[in-house]
Amino acid sequence: MRLKFFLLTFLLTACSSDDKPKNLIPEDKMAKVLSEIHILEAQINNLHFQHEDSSVFVYQKKRFEMMKTFDLDTATFRVSLKYYLLNPDKMKEIYSGVKKNLEAKKKVIETKQKLEDKKKKLVEDKKILEDKKRGKNPKKIMPDSSKKILIPINKFKLRLSNKATPKIL
Repeated sequence: MRLKFFLLTFLLTACSSDDKPKNLIPEDKMAKVLSEIHILEAQINNLHFQHEDSSVFVYQKKRFEMMKTFDLDTATFRVSLKYYLLNPDKMKEIYSGVKKNLEAKKKVIETKQKLEDKKKKLVEDKKILEDKKRGKNPKKIMPDSSKKILIPINKFKLRLSNKATPKIL
């Protein structure tokens, strides 16, 4: 009985330590690092490697490079992450910062995409105007997905459009 009580007391006091490590990463910097780690994980996941060990290798290499940009080493990151995981209130604050960082990056990307789309539209309109001036028949540029494709199969030809079912001619 005494042994169980001693072990229980020891475990409770060992787990509830609020001592901050010497080289603790500040909360705002930790939020930036975790944001970049989540972006990196998504990028590696979208590469669709055939073997999991390949994706792990690339992830570890890229993560090491990313840690260099933040002037961090793996040991410092792990100690800080462990400290924040044992303090859920602080970790919740960090992840609210992560969420804000990711939303801000998403907004920047969407803005850039809208600008690129506007540039493409302007270039297309300029080409149409130039063609009209030359007397050519202006044609709207259609996206590839709306073009119809004829594929000969034996005696039949299939017309594929963006609809799900092909039509036999």
